[in-house]
Amino acid sequence: MNRLILCSFILLNMSCSTKSQEVVKQDDIASTAVNLPLNPYESVSFKEPYNPHSPYHLDLKIEDTETDSQKLVLFITLKGDAHFVSPNAKKDFKGKFNMSLDENSYIETLGKLIEIPLSVEEIIDPHHYVNGVVNWVRENTTYKLPLKVLTDKDFEVTGLIRFTIEPRCSLEEIPFIISQKSEELSVRLSGGC
Repeated sequence: MNRLILCSFILLNMSCSTKSQEVVKQDDIASTAVNLPLNPYESVSFKEPYNPHSPYHLDLKIEDTETDSQKLVLFITLKGDAHFVSPNAKKDFKGKFNMSLDENSYIETLGKLIEIPLSVEEIIDPHHYVNGVVNWVRENTTYKLPLKVLTDKDFEVTGLIRFTIEPRCSLEEIPFIISQKSEELSVRLSGGC
């Protein structure tokens, strides 16, 4: 009889602790989805206000590489059914994703924009502007743009992130500023998104 009571107590205790752990995990997921974008960079602070009504959120940072160069890193969090055309799409779309720097003598880009994860070409999109194959970005994506700094002096260089967010069909143009102070490179958005 004592063994039966002891076994029942142990089973009841294990059941309660498992359920409480599941509740905590679900609460954590729910609060993350509601309050913050899904950002893999612990070092990025959310200087720009997070707009819960926008179909996307952008985070920028400068990443140092092993070869003493830097990369401009952009993480896009997409919400709902938001999507856009990848820079890797073969056709020339007006709203294709692009990240560029204004002409300057302080910093230059090296190579192509790197997309992680790489978008996949969808077989047929019947939309009247597409009517064929296209690389839609439909998930949270990171873009990396290799940079080469040409001077030790302090500077500020402006740039632009440009893409059409679907299904809203609005052309998004988000300016940003890369600055160097005391040979420390940083980046910030210069307009709301």
